[in-house]
Amino acid sequence: MRTAHRFTATAALACAAALGLTGCFASGPFADLSGSEVADKSVDALRGAASLTVSGTIRDEGKPVQLNMAVSKSGDCRGTIAGPEGSFELIRNAESVFIKADEPFYRSQMKDLPKPEADGAVKQLAGHWLKSKASDADAKDLASLCDLDELLKEFDDSKGAEKGKVTSVAGQKALTLTTKTDEGTETLQVATEGTPYLLKAGITGKEPAEISFSGFDEPVKTELPAGENVVDADELG
Repeated sequence: MRTAHRFTATAALACAAALGLTGCFASGPFADLSGSEVADKSVDALRGAASLTVSGTIRDEGKPVQLNMAVSKSGDCRGTIAGPEGSFELIRNAESVFIKADEPFYRSQMKDLPKPEADGAVKQLAGHWLKSKASDADAKDLASLCDLDELLKEFDDSKGAEKGKVTSVAGQKALTLTTKTDEGTETLQVATEGTPYLLKAGITGKEPAEISFSGFDEPVKTELPAGENVVDADELG
């Protein structure tokens, strides 16, 4: 399995927390499956969801990034991403992309501009919703954050996963799967009741990360901002 910390915000969006383990998983819906087969089944279940929410802490070029994104198969999404260089909120539907970023975010993007120019742009944009067409080149770069299939590619290779014990994730019973890698121990926790969703994934090591999946098939709220707080990118030139 690819290391979960590669599941970054820029490349499409990471190790499970130490929870109390409550007994062995010797029978049940996965009794006849290997650890790798259970892992594959859990990722297939995620792909079958019409929508879901992914949240947690990942790594982008070694730096921690916090995210909370609700995404759907239709491409609609809404959420927030926060890192060392600022934070932003994103809303996307088929026609438009809206992003509202703070001053540190825009400062990091404009550090090569002359200060007076950067100051003017930051004043105009920080804290406001910047609207773009979903078809615009810059908006397409953000689309990877809203691509459910792209997000799950990092979990396609589950070779070597071993079954462990049953624990609990957000009140749901989950089978723990572990894979030893050169970079740390990868952990997956898979729901044992109902649809076998992957509920939590992560890795230990020098770049520890952890993500959780929830909100399966829940509608993604993409009501679009309007009014004076919206800046149209087309009007900026």
